[in-house]
Amino acid sequence: MKKYITLFILLLTLVSCEQFKEVTDVPVIANISASVAVTSNAVASDVPRPDTYTVKFINYDDNYEVAKTTDANGKVSVADIIPGIYTVTVTGDIAYKGFTYYYSGSIVNEKITTSGNNFTIDVNASKAGDLIIKEIYYNGSTGYYFKDQFYEIYNNGEEVQYVDGLCIGTLLPLTATTATYNWEVPDGMPENYVYFGVIWQAPGSGTDYPVLPGESVIIAQLAHNHTAADKNPLSPVDLSGAEFETFIKNQTVNADNPNAINMEHRFGTVYGTQWLATVFGAAYCIFFPDGEIDPNTYVQPTGKTDKSKNIPIDLIVDGVELVNNATKITYKRMPTTLDAGATFTGGTYNGKSVSRRIKETLSDGRVIYWDTNNSTDDFQVNDAAMVRRNGAGIPSWNTWAK
Repeated sequence: MKKYITLFILLLTLVSCEQFKEVTDVPVIANISASVAVTSNAVASDVPRPDTYTVKFINYDDNYEVAKTTDANGKVSVADIIPGIYTVTVTGDIAYKGFTYYYSGSIVNEKITTSGNNFTIDVNASKAGDLIIKEIYYNGSTGYYFKDQFYEIYNNGEEVQYVDGLCIGTLLPLTATTATYNWEVPDGMPENYVYFGVIWQAPGSGTDYPVLPGESVIIAQLAHNHTAADKNPLSPVDLSGAEFETFIKNQTVNADNPNAINMEHRFGTVYGTQWLATVFGAAYCIFFPDGEIDPNTYVQPTGKTDKSKNIPIDLIVDGVELVNNATKITYKRMPTTLDAGATFTGGTYNGKSVSRRIKETLSDGRVIYWDTNNSTDDFQVNDAAMVRRNGAGIPSWNTWAK
């Protein structure tokens, strides 16, 4: 019996040694190096530049990130990258004459497998607006209910703002996709625009709807109490106190809230009996137009039938890119100057929302939110959507909100 036990142990030892040998024979994956040079050729000469920029190498597949700071010449080298597919982002900011200028640029889907890669990334500057998109509830609630979508616009600045004439809309393509859209515009400079599929506009003569610092307005798909028994008791929100709603006229399926102010549908096709933005994540922008929006004029991408209203980038007040999940972050629909990243809830019909993270709370209780034009950094995911989260104020002219 001892002979057999001894033989078994010998065989086990040989197998174990062979397995150990196989493990030791696995080659070690060495880190590789790369360098980045930041340029800002498209920025006007009178706009100040940051002293340094933050450069991030992001590998979404392996959930790996390396962040470094450039030197005074806008250059940086990194030596601890693992082989993979990377998005490389550049961000920076500088305060100047009462405004904050945010710089951003990126390259996406860059295969880095060997050392010695040298990248040049051009950044553009955008001036932080006082009005920001603070919270977006877009993916609906349990039971495939989507009529409770809403958008909160917040005054993040120091002065009163007026939302008269403010436009909100979604960009094309409607969802994040690998499809290429080559836009044909009259001036031959498609990079100077963003491309809306749908636009809604608030009414007003210019000073009808003031929003004080720390106050917000709610734009509801439908300004109803969606938690009511005849709506969806599983919805997280009562929107009956919303300032605005995107009510579609000439339909009888949805009732008009007589208190909420109706937004005007200015451009694009709205299907069905309400404005349903995709529950998989649209790209949203707000802006003040420089004139009337003509619904009969539009541009189209090469080889496609999509109709879009092209709006100059310099009119955009704020933009947020939403995608299905982390794998779609690189499928950009808006320029990185407006949003260098993206955010998402990771599901549909779960009552979750995305909202900006708090930067600071002032002594008077007013909240200031992050607005670095990078939704990956600026936003958080909430288990349940909430109207006027963190105590945002209600404008004085809204006499019907609870």
